[in-house]
Amino acid sequence: MPFGNTLAEMLKRIKKAQIENRLKYGEFYQKDPEHDYVCKKENGEHCTQSVIKYNTRKISEKLNLSFNYHSLRHTHATTLIENGTPVKTVQKRLGHSRAAVTEDRYVHLTEKMARDAANIFDSFAQDI
Repeated sequence: MPFGNTLAEMLKRIKKAQIENRLKYGEFYQKDPEHDYVCKKENGEHCTQSVIKYNTRKISEKLNLSFNYHSLRHTHATTLIENGTPVKTVQKRLGHSRAAVTEDRYVHLTEKMARDAANIFDSFAQDI
């Protein structure tokens, strides 16, 4: 799946930090010969779902924003649709079997979408 330069740069920084941590921890660095996950603890140990949920909760509290980790998928899908990405593309990106799943469960109406729809209808109505 293609991704942009911003994500590529983030992944490079994470990979660099992991290499530095591997050197720092030496023989105590947890290596998984079968997987090279992005989400790792400083010592190389795999981050479990509960660790990610915990960190998300802490970030949510610190930022005083109510969200959970999974809601970021919804935000991702809605932002793509809001900016003109075809539903079929978003469906494939999220790994859904049908576009209806993407539309019904992941895409939420935003102010921008509502305003865009009103503007489209307004421009059409002016021609009547």
